[in-house]
Amino acid sequence: MKKITLILGLTLLLNLSLKSQNYVPFPTKNVNWNVFYAGTCDEAHPDTVVIRYTIHGDTTINETQYSKLCIESGDTISPKILAVGGLREVDKKIYYIGQTIVGHEYDEENLLYDFTAQIGDTIKHQPFDGFYSVVLDIDSFLIGENYRKRFKVDNHWYYQNPDYIIEGIGSVENGLLGHISAIPTCGTHYWEHICFRQNGIVGYLNPSFDECFPSYYWTRIEYADYVTDLEIYPNPFNNEIQINNKHNNKDLVFKLIDINGRTLIEKNISGEKTTIYTNISSGIYNAIILDRNGKVLISRKLVRQ
Repeated sequence: MKKITLILGLTLLLNLSLKSQNYVPFPTKNVNWNVFYAGTCDEAHPDTVVIRYTIHGDTTINETQYSKLCIESGDTISPKILAVGGLREVDKKIYYIGQTIVGHEYDEENLLYDFTAQIGDTIKHQPFDGFYSVVLDIDSFLIGENYRKRFKVDNHWYYQNPDYIIEGIGSVENGLLGHISAIPTCGTHYWEHICFRQNGIVGYLNPSFDECFPSYYWTRIEYADYVTDLEIYPNPFNNEIQINNKHNNKDLVFKLIDINGRTLIEKNISGEKTTIYTNISSGIYNAIILDRNGKVLISRKLVRQ
């Protein structure tokens, strides 16, 4: 009986090991990598943005075909698209050419990820002695219903060190291009992976964030440098949201935004009290009020019961 149990146990371990070794190629469509970035080159408070990387078709750079890496901005239904570089995979190695997080341009390929590396290997990301990583450990990580190989690497001097690299996703600490982006010597700069989505489904969310589009970071939205007496209530709410504009500030706009960054309701505010009628599903939403210059006066996370 003990012998049979031992055989069954070894078989289970073997099946788990085989399951974890099924290689997951790097995605080429219907994919998003969100990265938090804060930076400034002067004494001002750092601007914070969510960099939304995605792939839109193919492109040819230096007579080589790549998946076209782009940055999305604006809403998620009809976003503006800006091409920034190219990704390609050869023998489980991912190469990148184009702009880094801070806009520096690489006109030659970088070895972005090497999923053939073994523990103790040094991955040289550039042909010269620039960026490199040392593989400290390799294990399996569950994404959805399948296991993927995960690499723990020492990248020597980046913000998130050690970094973790997952097959088919990339860095889940420094972000897609974080470990090959030189940190500027001026001002303050910081970046961190937020989440990875494929086919609209969140595959990996950094535990440091509560969602792929955190309510406290909005791409290219500025906060006003003055305070007004505004209230948004109740919370949680049902079909109505109340706005109390005690000082009757003029030319204000209310927006209700879902966790995917889509504006569901937009309404001009007039008078001291305004009622917003809603017909939306239960969930978490972000409510903001902007002034006439488009700067945020108040931001609140609301729960629809």
